Amino acid sequence: MKTMRAMALLALGAMTVRDAGAQPIPEDAINAHDLTIGLDLDAARAVLAKADTQNADIAFERARLALYDGDCDGAAAILADPQVAKLDDREGLGDIARGCARTTAATLVEEDRAKDIWVRFQDDDDRALMPLIVETIDKARVTLTRDLGVDWPKPTRVVVVRDLHALSAMTGLPYESASTTGTVGIAKWGRVTLLSPRASHHGFPWRDTLAHELTHLAVTHASGDRAPLWLQEGLAKREETRWRDPSAFDDRPSPESIIAYGMQKKLDLPLDKLGASIAMLPSAEQAMVAFAEVTSFVRYMSAESGDAAVKNLLAALRAHKPIDAALTDATGFDLKGWDARWRAHLATLGTPPPADLVEKEGPDASKSRERIRLAELLIGRAHERDAAIELYALGGVFLREPYVRYLKARALEKDSLADAKRVIGDATEVSAPYAPWWAIRGRLFGDAGAFWEAVAQDPFDVEAACESLDGAKKAGDALCEAARARGAPDVGHD
Repeated sequence: MKTMRAMALLALGAMTVRDAGAQPIPEDAINAHDLTIGLDLDAARAVLAKADTQNADIAFERARLALYDGDCDGAAAILADPQVAKLDDREGLGDIARGCARTTAATLVEEDRAKDIWVRFQDDDDRALMPLIVETIDKARVTLTRDLGVDWPKPTRVVVVRDLHALSAMTGLPYESASTTGTVGIAKWGRVTLLSPRASHHGFPWRDTLAHELTHLAVTHASGDRAPLWLQEGLAKREETRWRDPSAFDDRPSPESIIAYGMQKKLDLPLDKLGASIAMLPSAEQAMVAFAEVTSFVRYMSAESGDAAVKNLLAALRAHKPIDAALTDATGFDLKGWDARWRAHLATLGTPPPADLVEKEGPDASKSRERIRLAELLIGRAHERDAAIELYALGGVFLREPYVRYLKARALEKDSLADAKRVIGDATEVSAPYAPWWAIRGRLFGDAGAFWEAVAQDPFDVEAACESLDGAKKAGDALCEAARARGAPDVGHD
Protein backbone atom coordinates (compact mmCIF):
# COMPACT_ATOMS: atom_id res chain seq x y z
CA MET A 1 0.00 0.00 0.00
CA LYS A 2 2.84 2.41 0.76
CA THR A 3 4.39 1.77 -2.66
CA MET A 4 1.03 2.19 -4.41
CA ARG A 5 0.41 5.49 -2.62
CA ALA A 6 3.87 6.79 -3.56
CA MET A 7 3.25 5.84 -7.19
CA ALA A 8 -0.11 7.58 -7.06
CA LEU A 9 1.41 10.80 -5.78
CA LEU A 10 4.09 10.60 -8.45
CA ALA A 11 1.50 10.04 -11.17
CA LEU A 12 -0.54 13.01 -10.04
CA GLY A 13 2.65 15.07 -9.93
CA ALA A 14 1.47 18.47 -8.85
CA MET A 15 -1.18 17.33 -6.39
CA THR A 16 -0.42 18.41 -2.86
CA VAL A 17 1.40 15.92 -0.63
CA ARG A 18 -0.86 14.42 2.05
CA ASP A 19 -0.40 14.31 5.76
CA ALA A 20 0.70 10.99 7.26
CA GLY A 21 -2.22 8.64 7.69
CA ALA A 22 -4.34 10.20 4.93
CA GLN A 23 -6.36 7.95 2.65
CA PRO A 24 -4.56 6.86 -0.55
CA ILE A 25 -5.55 8.48 -3.82
CA PRO A 26 -8.14 6.30 -5.58
CA GLU A 27 -7.00 4.54 -8.72
CA ASP A 28 -9.94 6.08 -10.60
CA ALA A 29 -8.60 9.56 -9.78
CA ILE A 30 -5.15 8.64 -11.06
CA ASN A 31 -6.56 7.17 -14.26
CA ALA A 32 -8.88 10.15 -14.82
CA HIS A 33 -5.98 12.55 -14.28
CA ASP A 34 -3.78 10.78 -16.84
CA LEU A 35 -6.58 10.51 -19.39
CA THR A 36 -7.59 14.17 -18.99
CA ILE A 37 -4.14 15.68 -19.36
CA GLY A 38 -3.54 13.38 -22.35
CA LEU A 39 -6.77 14.80 -23.87
CA ASP A 40 -8.62 11.46 -23.79
CA LEU A 41 -11.60 13.31 -22.39
CA ASP A 42 -14.32 10.78 -23.26
CA ALA A 43 -12.34 8.03 -21.54
CA ALA A 44 -11.81 10.28 -18.49
CA ARG A 45 -15.56 10.92 -18.37
CA ALA A 46 -16.25 7.20 -18.44
CA VAL A 47 -13.86 6.58 -15.54
CA LEU A 48 -15.32 9.38 -13.42
CA ALA A 49 -18.91 8.35 -14.18
CA LYS A 50 -18.47 5.14 -12.18
CA ALA A 51 -16.23 6.60 -9.45
CA ASP A 52 -17.15 7.51 -5.86
CA THR A 53 -18.95 10.86 -6.06
CA GLN A 54 -18.21 11.61 -2.39
CA ASN A 55 -14.42 11.31 -2.70
CA ALA A 56 -12.53 14.65 -2.77
CA ASP A 57 -9.87 13.34 -5.16
CA ILE A 58 -12.55 12.24 -7.61
CA ALA A 59 -14.25 15.63 -7.30
CA PHE A 60 -10.92 17.32 -7.97
CA GLU A 61 -10.52 15.36 -11.19
CA ARG A 62 -14.10 16.20 -12.17
CA ALA A 63 -13.15 19.85 -11.78
CA ARG A 64 -10.09 19.34 -13.98
CA LEU A 65 -12.21 17.63 -16.63
CA ALA A 66 -14.76 20.47 -16.51
CA LEU A 67 -11.94 22.95 -17.12
CA TYR A 68 -10.77 20.94 -20.15
CA ASP A 69 -14.37 20.81 -21.39
CA GLY A 70 -14.59 24.60 -21.29
CA ASP A 71 -16.98 24.61 -18.31
CA CYS A 72 -15.08 27.07 -16.13
CA ASP A 73 -18.10 27.88 -13.93
CA GLY A 74 -18.62 24.20 -13.22
CA ALA A 75 -14.95 23.70 -12.37
CA ALA A 76 -14.97 26.73 -10.05
CA ALA A 77 -18.09 25.47 -8.28
CA ILE A 78 -16.53 22.06 -7.57
CA LEU A 79 -13.29 23.63 -6.37
CA ALA A 80 -15.18 25.91 -3.97
CA ASP A 81 -15.79 22.89 -1.74
CA PRO A 82 -13.27 23.20 1.12
CA GLN A 83 -12.44 19.47 1.01
CA VAL A 84 -11.61 19.73 -2.69
CA ALA A 85 -9.92 23.12 -2.47
CA LYS A 86 -7.34 21.87 0.01
CA LEU A 87 -5.98 19.50 -2.68
CA ASP A 88 -5.22 22.48 -4.89
CA ASP A 89 -2.20 23.99 -3.13
CA ARG A 90 0.25 23.34 -5.96
CA GLU A 91 -1.83 23.23 -9.13
CA GLY A 92 -3.90 26.36 -8.61
CA LEU A 93 -6.85 24.97 -10.57
CA GLY A 94 -9.20 27.11 -8.50
CA ASP A 95 -7.49 30.32 -9.58
CA ILE A 96 -7.50 29.18 -13.22
CA ALA A 97 -11.16 28.17 -13.10
CA ARG A 98 -12.21 31.45 -11.47
CA GLY A 99 -10.06 33.50 -13.86
CA CYS A 100 -11.51 31.63 -16.82
CA ALA A 101 -15.06 32.11 -15.52
CA ARG A 102 -14.53 35.87 -15.11
CA THR A 103 -12.92 36.23 -18.54
CA THR A 104 -15.62 34.31 -20.39
CA ALA A 105 -18.64 35.66 -18.50
CA ALA A 106 -21.44 36.76 -20.86
CA THR A 107 -19.49 35.69 -23.94
CA LEU A 108 -20.84 33.69 -26.86
CA VAL A 109 -19.52 30.52 -28.46
CA GLU A 110 -19.43 30.09 -32.22
CA GLU A 111 -19.50 26.48 -33.43
CA ASP A 112 -18.84 24.78 -36.72
CA ARG A 113 -20.44 21.46 -35.91
CA ALA A 114 -19.61 19.91 -39.26
CA LYS A 115 -15.91 20.39 -38.53
CA ASP A 116 -16.14 20.00 -34.73
CA ILE A 117 -14.68 23.44 -34.00
CA TRP A 118 -15.73 25.46 -30.94
CA VAL A 119 -14.58 29.09 -30.57
CA ARG A 120 -15.37 31.50 -27.74
CA PHE A 121 -14.79 35.21 -28.36
CA GLN A 122 -14.28 37.52 -25.42
CA ASP A 123 -15.11 40.46 -27.71
CA ASP A 124 -17.88 40.30 -30.30
CA ASP A 125 -15.73 42.38 -32.67
CA ASP A 126 -13.44 39.36 -33.13
CA ARG A 127 -16.25 37.08 -34.33
CA ALA A 128 -15.51 38.14 -37.90
CA LEU A 129 -12.38 35.97 -37.60
CA MET A 130 -14.44 32.78 -37.34
CA PRO A 131 -14.20 31.68 -41.03
CA LEU A 132 -10.42 32.16 -41.06
CA ILE A 133 -10.04 30.38 -37.71
CA VAL A 134 -12.07 27.43 -39.00
CA GLU A 135 -10.05 27.27 -42.21
CA THR A 136 -6.76 27.37 -40.28
CA ILE A 137 -7.81 24.68 -37.81
CA ASP A 138 -9.22 22.45 -40.53
CA LYS A 139 -6.02 22.58 -42.60
CA ALA A 140 -3.70 22.34 -39.61
CA ARG A 141 -5.45 19.25 -38.23
CA VAL A 142 -5.05 17.45 -41.55
CA THR A 143 -1.34 18.31 -41.66
CA LEU A 144 -0.76 17.32 -38.05
CA THR A 145 -2.53 14.00 -38.51
CA ARG A 146 -0.26 13.31 -41.48
CA ASP A 147 2.94 14.43 -39.75
CA LEU A 148 2.38 13.21 -36.20
CA GLY A 149 -0.09 10.37 -36.61
CA VAL A 150 -2.47 11.96 -34.12
CA ASP A 151 -6.20 11.29 -33.96
CA TRP A 152 -8.00 14.42 -32.87
CA PRO A 153 -10.23 14.62 -29.80
CA LYS A 154 -13.30 16.61 -30.69
CA PRO A 155 -14.26 19.37 -30.55
CA THR A 156 -11.20 21.55 -31.07
CA ARG A 157 -11.60 24.44 -28.62
CA VAL A 158 -10.25 27.97 -29.04
CA VAL A 159 -10.78 31.06 -26.89
CA VAL A 160 -9.89 34.46 -28.38
CA VAL A 161 -9.13 37.00 -25.65
CA ARG A 162 -8.73 40.76 -25.79
CA ASP A 163 -5.47 41.30 -23.87
CA LEU A 164 -2.60 39.72 -21.95
CA HIS A 165 -4.45 40.05 -18.64
CA ALA A 166 -7.18 37.77 -20.00
CA LEU A 167 -4.57 35.41 -21.48
CA SER A 168 -2.96 35.14 -18.07
CA ALA A 169 -6.25 34.60 -16.25
CA MET A 170 -7.32 31.88 -18.68
CA THR A 171 -4.09 29.91 -18.60
CA GLY A 172 -2.17 30.61 -15.39
CA LEU A 173 0.85 32.05 -17.20
CA PRO A 174 1.97 35.06 -15.11
CA TYR A 175 1.16 38.36 -16.80
CA GLU A 176 4.76 39.51 -16.35
CA SER A 177 6.04 36.44 -18.24
CA ALA A 178 3.55 36.92 -21.07
CA SER A 179 4.47 40.58 -21.51
CA THR A 180 8.23 39.97 -21.19
CA THR A 181 8.45 37.25 -23.82
CA GLY A 182 5.67 38.55 -26.08
CA THR A 183 3.47 35.48 -25.67
CA VAL A 184 0.36 35.66 -27.88
CA GLY A 185 -1.03 32.12 -27.64
CA ILE A 186 -1.05 29.22 -25.18
CA ALA A 187 -2.23 25.63 -25.52
CA LYS A 188 -3.30 24.48 -22.08
CA TRP A 189 -6.32 22.98 -20.36
CA GLY A 190 -7.37 21.24 -23.57
CA ARG A 191 -7.79 24.40 -25.61
CA VAL A 192 -5.91 27.13 -27.44
CA THR A 193 -6.14 30.56 -25.87
CA LEU A 194 -5.24 33.12 -28.54
CA LEU A 195 -4.65 36.83 -28.13
CA SER A 196 -6.79 38.86 -30.53
CA PRO A 197 -4.76 40.31 -33.42
CA ARG A 198 -6.34 43.68 -32.58
CA ALA A 199 -4.42 43.69 -29.28
CA SER A 200 -1.14 44.31 -31.10
CA HIS A 201 -0.42 47.32 -33.29
CA HIS A 202 -0.66 45.91 -36.84
CA GLY A 203 -1.08 42.41 -35.50
CA PHE A 204 1.19 39.38 -35.52
CA PRO A 205 1.24 36.07 -37.49
CA TRP A 206 -1.91 34.96 -35.72
CA ARG A 207 -2.84 32.09 -38.08
CA ASP A 208 0.61 30.51 -37.74
CA THR A 209 0.35 31.06 -33.98
CA LEU A 210 -2.93 29.15 -33.97
CA ALA A 211 -1.32 26.29 -35.91
CA HIS A 212 1.64 26.35 -33.49
CA GLU A 213 -0.65 26.00 -30.47
CA LEU A 214 -2.74 23.30 -32.15
CA THR A 215 0.50 21.35 -32.54
CA HIS A 216 0.96 21.46 -28.78
CA LEU A 217 -2.49 19.90 -28.34
CA ALA A 218 -1.63 17.27 -30.95
CA VAL A 219 1.70 16.40 -29.31
CA THR A 220 0.06 16.30 -25.89
CA HIS A 221 -2.55 13.84 -27.14
CA ALA A 222 -0.11 11.72 -29.17
CA SER A 223 2.38 11.45 -26.29
CA GLY A 224 -0.05 11.26 -23.39
CA ASP A 225 1.37 14.62 -22.24
CA ARG A 226 4.82 13.07 -21.78
CA ALA A 227 6.80 14.99 -24.41
CA PRO A 228 9.64 17.10 -22.97
CA LEU A 229 9.62 20.85 -23.59
CA TRP A 230 12.27 20.77 -26.35
CA LEU A 231 10.22 18.24 -28.32
CA GLN A 232 6.92 20.05 -27.74
CA GLU A 233 8.28 23.42 -28.87
CA GLY A 234 10.48 22.02 -31.63
CA LEU A 235 7.56 20.21 -33.26
CA ALA A 236 5.29 23.24 -32.78
CA LYS A 237 7.81 25.48 -34.53
CA ARG A 238 8.23 22.94 -37.33
CA GLU A 239 4.49 22.54 -37.85
CA GLU A 240 3.34 26.16 -37.50
CA THR A 241 3.87 26.86 -41.22
CA ARG A 242 3.33 23.42 -42.77
CA TRP A 243 -0.46 23.82 -42.90
CA ARG A 244 -0.20 26.47 -45.65
CA ASP A 245 1.77 27.30 -48.77
CA PRO A 246 5.29 28.67 -48.15
CA SER A 247 5.61 32.40 -47.47
CA ALA A 248 8.41 34.73 -48.52
CA PHE A 249 9.32 35.33 -44.86
CA ASP A 250 9.49 31.71 -43.71
CA ASP A 251 12.86 30.95 -42.09
CA ARG A 252 13.98 34.58 -42.27
CA PRO A 253 16.20 34.71 -40.37
CA SER A 254 17.07 31.02 -40.23
CA PRO A 255 17.03 29.34 -36.81
CA GLU A 256 20.71 28.47 -37.25
CA SER A 257 21.63 32.14 -37.66
CA ILE A 258 19.68 33.04 -34.50
CA ILE A 259 21.51 30.27 -32.63
CA ALA A 260 24.81 31.80 -33.79
CA TYR A 261 23.59 35.15 -32.42
CA GLY A 262 22.57 33.51 -29.14
CA MET A 263 25.96 31.84 -28.75
CA GLN A 264 27.67 35.13 -29.48
CA LYS A 265 25.67 36.82 -26.70
CA LYS A 266 25.75 33.76 -24.39
CA LEU A 267 21.97 33.38 -24.51
CA ASP A 268 21.89 29.75 -25.64
CA LEU A 269 20.75 27.03 -23.24
CA PRO A 270 21.08 23.22 -23.22
CA LEU A 271 17.98 21.58 -24.71
CA ASP A 272 17.06 19.92 -21.43
CA LYS A 273 17.57 23.10 -19.39
CA LEU A 274 14.89 25.33 -20.92
CA GLY A 275 12.80 25.38 -17.75
CA ALA A 276 9.07 24.88 -17.40
CA SER A 277 8.16 27.01 -20.41
CA ILE A 278 9.88 29.13 -23.04
CA ALA A 279 7.24 31.77 -22.26
CA MET A 280 8.75 32.06 -18.77
CA LEU A 281 12.34 32.74 -19.83
CA PRO A 282 13.75 36.06 -18.55
CA SER A 283 13.67 37.98 -21.85
CA ALA A 284 12.14 37.98 -25.32
CA GLU A 285 15.64 37.70 -26.76
CA GLN A 286 16.41 34.52 -24.84
CA ALA A 287 13.03 33.09 -25.82
CA MET A 288 13.84 33.83 -29.48
CA VAL A 289 17.14 31.93 -29.16
CA ALA A 290 15.49 29.01 -27.35
CA PHE A 291 12.85 28.69 -30.06
CA ALA A 292 15.59 28.71 -32.69
CA GLU A 293 17.50 25.96 -30.86
CA VAL A 294 14.56 23.57 -30.58
CA THR A 295 13.45 24.35 -34.16
CA SER A 296 16.85 23.55 -35.63
CA PHE A 297 17.35 20.47 -33.44
CA VAL A 298 13.98 18.85 -34.19
CA ARG A 299 14.29 19.59 -37.91
CA TYR A 300 17.73 18.01 -37.98
CA MET A 301 16.66 14.96 -35.99
CA SER A 302 13.56 14.47 -38.15
CA ALA A 303 15.48 14.85 -41.40
CA GLU A 304 18.15 12.38 -40.29
CA SER A 305 15.86 9.73 -38.82
CA GLY A 306 12.88 9.96 -41.20
CA ASP A 307 9.25 11.08 -40.92
CA ALA A 308 8.03 7.87 -39.28
CA ALA A 309 10.51 8.33 -36.40
CA VAL A 310 8.61 11.26 -34.90
CA LYS A 311 5.36 9.28 -34.86
CA ASN A 312 7.15 6.32 -33.28
CA LEU A 313 8.77 8.59 -30.69
CA LEU A 314 5.43 10.07 -29.62
CA ALA A 315 3.87 6.62 -29.46
CA ALA A 316 6.75 5.37 -27.30
CA LEU A 317 6.28 8.28 -24.89
CA ARG A 318 2.57 7.55 -24.69
CA ALA A 319 3.52 3.98 -23.74
CA HIS A 320 5.39 5.44 -20.71
CA LYS A 321 8.92 4.97 -22.05
CA PRO A 322 11.47 7.47 -20.67
CA ILE A 323 12.58 10.02 -23.24
CA ASP A 324 16.07 8.57 -23.81
CA ALA A 325 14.74 5.04 -24.24
CA ALA A 326 11.97 6.30 -26.53
CA LEU A 327 14.46 8.33 -28.58
CA THR A 328 16.84 5.41 -28.92
CA ASP A 329 14.08 3.01 -29.98
CA ALA A 330 12.56 5.46 -32.47
CA THR A 331 15.67 7.13 -33.89
CA GLY A 332 18.76 5.16 -32.87
CA PHE A 333 20.26 7.75 -30.49
CA ASP A 334 19.43 9.20 -27.09
CA LEU A 335 19.25 12.96 -26.42
CA LYS A 336 22.95 13.26 -25.64
CA GLY A 337 23.81 11.46 -28.88
CA TRP A 338 21.50 13.60 -30.98
CA ASP A 339 22.72 16.77 -29.29
CA ALA A 340 26.33 15.96 -30.19
CA ARG A 341 25.41 15.16 -33.80
CA TRP A 342 23.34 18.32 -34.14
CA ARG A 343 26.05 20.59 -32.71
CA ALA A 344 28.61 19.00 -35.06
CA HIS A 345 26.19 19.73 -37.92
CA LEU A 346 25.86 23.37 -36.83
CA ALA A 347 29.64 23.69 -36.82
CA THR A 348 29.83 22.55 -40.45
CA LEU A 349 27.30 25.21 -41.51
CA GLY A 350 29.22 28.19 -40.14
CA THR A 351 26.06 30.28 -40.29
CA PRO A 352 26.64 33.91 -39.23
CA PRO A 353 24.21 35.81 -36.99
CA PRO A 354 21.39 37.67 -38.81
CA ALA A 355 22.52 41.02 -40.20
CA ASP A 356 19.33 42.65 -38.96
CA LEU A 357 20.13 41.66 -35.37
CA VAL A 358 23.83 42.44 -35.50
CA GLU A 359 23.81 45.62 -37.56
CA LYS A 360 23.16 48.57 -35.30
CA GLU A 361 21.47 51.81 -36.13
CA GLY A 362 24.02 54.46 -37.00
CA PRO A 363 24.89 57.56 -34.99
CA ASP A 364 22.17 59.53 -36.78
CA ALA A 365 19.42 57.09 -35.82
CA SER A 366 17.52 59.58 -33.68
CA LYS A 367 17.56 62.10 -36.53
CA SER A 368 16.31 59.41 -38.92
CA ARG A 369 13.42 58.61 -36.59
CA GLU A 370 12.56 62.30 -36.44
CA ARG A 371 12.44 62.30 -40.26
CA ILE A 372 10.09 59.32 -40.22
CA ARG A 373 7.79 61.00 -37.74
CA LEU A 374 7.81 64.23 -39.77
CA ALA A 375 6.98 62.24 -42.92
CA GLU A 376 4.02 60.64 -41.11
CA LEU A 377 2.66 64.06 -40.15
CA LEU A 378 3.18 65.41 -43.66
CA ILE A 379 1.32 62.49 -45.24
CA GLY A 380 -1.48 62.97 -42.74
CA ARG A 381 -1.79 66.58 -43.92
CA ALA A 382 -1.63 65.72 -47.62
CA HIS A 383 1.93 67.03 -48.13
CA GLU A 384 3.16 63.84 -49.77
CA ARG A 385 5.96 65.41 -51.84
CA ASP A 386 7.56 66.93 -48.74
CA ALA A 387 7.19 63.58 -46.95
CA ALA A 388 9.01 61.84 -49.80
CA ILE A 389 11.94 64.28 -49.48
CA GLU A 390 12.29 63.43 -45.79
CA LEU A 391 12.13 59.69 -46.44
CA TYR A 392 14.68 59.75 -49.26
CA ALA A 393 17.23 61.10 -46.77
CA LEU A 394 17.13 57.81 -44.82
CA GLY A 395 19.81 55.15 -45.17
CA GLY A 396 21.33 52.11 -43.47
CA VAL A 397 19.01 49.72 -41.69
CA PHE A 398 16.03 52.00 -42.33
CA LEU A 399 16.10 51.11 -46.02
CA ARG A 400 15.02 47.55 -45.09
CA GLU A 401 12.25 48.64 -42.75
CA PRO A 402 8.88 47.63 -44.30
CA TYR A 403 7.22 50.57 -42.54
CA VAL A 404 9.59 53.04 -44.23
CA ARG A 405 8.95 51.40 -47.60
CA TYR A 406 5.23 51.64 -46.95
CA LEU A 407 5.47 55.34 -46.11
CA LYS A 408 7.53 56.02 -49.25
CA ALA A 409 4.93 54.30 -51.42
CA ARG A 410 2.16 56.30 -49.75
CA ALA A 411 4.09 59.52 -50.37
CA LEU A 412 4.76 58.78 -54.05
CA GLU A 413 1.69 57.01 -55.38
CA LYS A 414 -0.34 60.16 -56.12
CA ASP A 415 2.30 61.61 -58.43
CA SER A 416 3.95 58.47 -59.79
CA LEU A 417 2.55 54.98 -59.55
CA ALA A 418 5.75 53.62 -61.10
CA ASP A 419 7.89 55.21 -58.38
CA ALA A 420 5.56 53.90 -55.67
CA LYS A 421 5.89 50.38 -57.09
CA ARG A 422 9.65 50.72 -57.23
CA VAL A 423 10.12 51.82 -53.62
CA ILE A 424 7.69 49.32 -52.11
CA GLY A 425 10.03 46.56 -53.30
CA ASP A 426 9.45 42.86 -52.76
CA ALA A 427 9.82 40.55 -49.79
CA THR A 428 13.55 40.04 -50.38
CA GLU A 429 14.16 43.76 -49.84
CA VAL A 430 12.50 44.20 -46.44
CA SER A 431 13.46 42.77 -43.09
CA ALA A 432 10.13 41.51 -41.76
CA PRO A 433 6.46 40.97 -42.64
CA TYR A 434 4.22 43.96 -42.01
CA ALA A 435 0.51 44.08 -42.79
CA PRO A 436 0.27 47.61 -44.32
CA TRP A 437 3.31 46.86 -46.51
CA TRP A 438 1.63 43.72 -47.82
CA ALA A 439 -1.69 45.52 -48.29
CA ILE A 440 -0.33 48.47 -50.29
CA ARG A 441 1.75 46.07 -52.36
CA GLY A 442 -1.43 44.11 -53.07
CA ARG A 443 -3.16 47.27 -54.28
CA LEU A 444 -0.27 48.65 -56.32
CA PHE A 445 0.35 45.35 -58.11
CA GLY A 446 -3.17 43.89 -58.06
CA ASP A 447 -1.80 40.96 -56.06
CA ALA A 448 -4.55 39.05 -54.23
CA GLY A 449 -1.92 36.90 -52.50
CA ALA A 450 -0.43 39.99 -50.87
CA PHE A 451 -3.82 40.81 -49.32
CA TRP A 452 -3.97 37.29 -47.87
CA GLU A 453 -0.53 37.80 -46.38
CA ALA A 454 -1.69 41.09 -44.85
CA VAL A 455 -4.78 39.49 -43.32
CA ALA A 456 -2.64 36.68 -41.90
CA GLN A 457 -0.64 39.39 -40.11
CA ASP A 458 -3.40 41.88 -39.24
CA PRO A 459 -6.95 40.93 -40.27
CA PHE A 460 -8.25 44.28 -39.02
CA ASP A 461 -6.08 46.41 -41.29
CA VAL A 462 -8.72 48.28 -43.29
CA GLU A 463 -6.92 48.13 -46.62
CA ALA A 464 -6.19 44.42 -46.25
CA ALA A 465 -9.70 43.52 -45.11
CA CYS A 466 -11.71 45.90 -47.31
CA GLU A 467 -9.76 46.60 -50.50
CA SER A 468 -9.78 43.07 -51.83
CA LEU A 469 -8.87 39.50 -51.35
CA ASP A 470 -9.96 38.56 -54.84
CA GLY A 471 -9.76 41.84 -56.76
CA ALA A 472 -13.25 43.00 -55.71
CA LYS A 473 -14.31 45.56 -53.14
CA LYS A 474 -15.38 43.95 -49.86
CA ALA A 475 -18.09 46.36 -48.67
CA GLY A 476 -20.47 44.50 -46.37
CA ASP A 477 -17.99 41.74 -45.64
CA ALA A 478 -17.94 40.93 -41.90
CA LEU A 479 -14.16 41.23 -41.62
CA CYS A 480 -14.16 44.53 -43.51
CA GLU A 481 -16.91 45.90 -41.27
CA ALA A 482 -15.00 44.80 -38.17
CA ALA A 483 -11.84 46.47 -39.50
CA ARG A 484 -13.71 49.73 -40.11
CA ALA A 485 -15.32 49.54 -36.67
CA ARG A 486 -11.88 49.24 -35.12
CA GLY A 487 -11.33 52.86 -36.15
CA ALA A 488 -7.53 52.73 -36.23
CA PRO A 489 -6.23 56.19 -37.20
CA ASP A 490 -4.44 56.61 -40.51
CA VAL A 491 -0.81 57.70 -40.81
CA GLY A 492 -0.25 61.13 -39.30
CA HIS A 493 -3.52 61.12 -37.35
CA ASP A 494 -2.52 59.00 -34.35
